[in-house]
Amino acid sequence: MSFKEKSAWIVLVAMLWIFGGYAWSLYQAGSFGAGTTEMMFGAIIGFVLLVIVAHIVVGIFALKPGDDAEDERDRLIELKADSLSGYVLGAAALTGLAFALFEGDYLIANILFLGLAGSEIAKNAWQVMLYRKGA
Repeated sequence: MSFKEKSAWIVLVAMLWIFGGYAWSLYQAGSFGAGTTEMMFGAIIGFVLLVIVAHIVVGIFALKPGDDAEDERDRLIELKADSLSGYVLGAAALTGLAFALFEGDYLIANILFLGLAGSEIAKNAWQVMLYRKGA
């Protein structure tokens, strides 16, 4: 497994864990308009720290010579995954704008925030799938 694939796995799992937990806490509160700035920034900081630590661990224990060399396949997989990510983010942004016309408050911020997270989850899941498929 190349470093790029390991990195995609790390980001995918971290996104699902941290931002899934964030979405779950909003669901538990009974409204996606709930939440606080502290919760949002806490999720971002938690995600960044988790990804940094996981990449350090992979770098120390699992990186072999040649794992970090990017080839044409890596670039093609990243391009395909970025394309899907853009569609997911665009849909979330349009949904947020539509809600802005009718509601307001934290609902819009949470839609855009979770849309960004969904976009990255889609990108990394697609990258992992393409690596597994051998595209």
